[in-house]
Amino acid sequence: MDEKMRILKMVEEGTITAEQASELMAAMNVELPVQQTAIVKNSYDKKMFRVIVDSVSGDKVNIQFPVGAIKKILRVTGKLPIPEKDLEGIDLSSMMDAISECLEDEIEGDFVNVEAADGTTVRIFVDK
Repeated sequence: MDEKMRILKMVEEGTITAEQASELMAAMNVELPVQQTAIVKNSYDKKMFRVIVDSVSGDKVNIQFPVGAIKKILRVTGKLPIPEKDLEGIDLSSMMDAISECLEDEIEGDFVNVEAADGTTVRIFVDK
C-alpha cells in the first residue's frame, strides 16, 4: 500500500484528523488528486456532533447529527436543534458562536460542559 493510501486509511479509521493527514502528506511531499483531497476534507463532516442534556426534572436529551449537517443547520438557523427550555440560564448566543468556531477549526472532543446550579448538565461534543 502506498503512502497516500496509508494516510487515507488512517483518516478513515479516525486515527488522525484530516488536518493531520494534510500536514503529513505535505511533509512527505505526497500530492493528492482533487477527488481524494475532497475525501480527506469531508472526513470531519462525517463525524458525529452530539448534545446530551440531563435535567434535574428528569428530562433527558440525546441528539446526534453528522458534523456536516450541524454546520448547515447553524448557517441557516443560527442555532442548534435543541429545545431551548433545556438550556435556560445559558448564554445561547455566545455558545453558538463558540460551537461554530470549534466546528470551523474541526475540533474533536468536548466543546461545552455545563453543570448548572440546579443540577442540570449539558455536554456538547464531536466524537473522536
